[in-house]
Amino acid sequence: MQVRSDTARALALLARQKRVWPMLRRGCEALEAMRIRTLSVGASEWKVQCNPARRVSSLAGSETSRACFLCSHRLPLEQESLSLGDYLLLCNPYPIFPEHFTLASRRHRPQRIGECFGDFLHAARSLEGLTLFYNGPQSGASAPDHLHFQAVTGGYMPLEEEVGRPAELLYETDCGSLCLMRSPLRNAFILRAQTLAGACGLFARLYAVLQERASGDAEPRMNLFGRYGISGGWEVVAVPRKAHRPRQFYARGAEQMLVSPGAADMGGVLVTTRLEDFEKVTPALLCDLYAQLAYVEGETDNWFSASGDR
Repeated sequence: MQVRSDTARALALLARQKRVWPMLRRGCEALEAMRIRTLSVGASEWKVQCNPARRVSSLAGSETSRACFLCSHRLPLEQESLSLGDYLLLCNPYPIFPEHFTLASRRHRPQRIGECFGDFLHAARSLEGLTLFYNGPQSGASAPDHLHFQAVTGGYMPLEEEVGRPAELLYETDCGSLCLMRSPLRNAFILRAQTLAGACGLFARLYAVLQERASGDAEPRMNLFGRYGISGGWEVVAVPRKAHRPRQFYARGAEQMLVSPGAADMGGVLVTTRLEDFEKVTPALLCDLYAQLAYVEGETDNWFSASGDR
């Protein structure tokens, strides 16, 4: 596959930064050496990482009192960037994926996908071959006060294969479709569109349905995944969330697990930062964790019919 120019520029930046930025080089070396397990739950496959370098991100909360680490004047001196319109593309020094970038807004503004979904689509097209994702402010974002997306190795997350399976059609227009994928671990809404306007229209419809269940939050709790080039257009997957963290995060003693799932975890890559957490994960525990965090199986049935959208 021919690599688009912005994707090629991003990969060249990563190669250059590995040579000159020790923090990134150490993070990539740790990723190559980390332990990974693969577990199956029904037809779903899950990767479990033991990635101690992600501990700071896993423990980050929704606090905004600390200095923002995504503002350009606070970036490490060694950290270079690429200009992508209103965003700076940065190499993530604590990677979960072989290629892991952050797209940070040039302007310090809150994490709100409703205001920037078009930017998300443009970035997915610009970085074709990579997968974009978005963590909502209460769904895994470690910097909820500064708008950002992430772009990562395409095809690494099991979710990317799962969404190619048959799913229930909820809504269809001349420009695209919206489907529901049920799963014992996390249900997902799959949006496919050939045009930017079509994708934005379908997302606005989905956002309105999710907003009805937002319970006073600034935006519906969700993680988004985006790819361009699937059948010549956009594919966006939205995973609605119940909670940011499972009860095990707050437990004491043997039950405690310091997991703080974001989009990567919803995509099928559970990130653990302690060996004891990594070793205790079983298919049954996965089902318990994700039933607390996401909607599963029949829990999203009739969401659209209840809103008059069927």
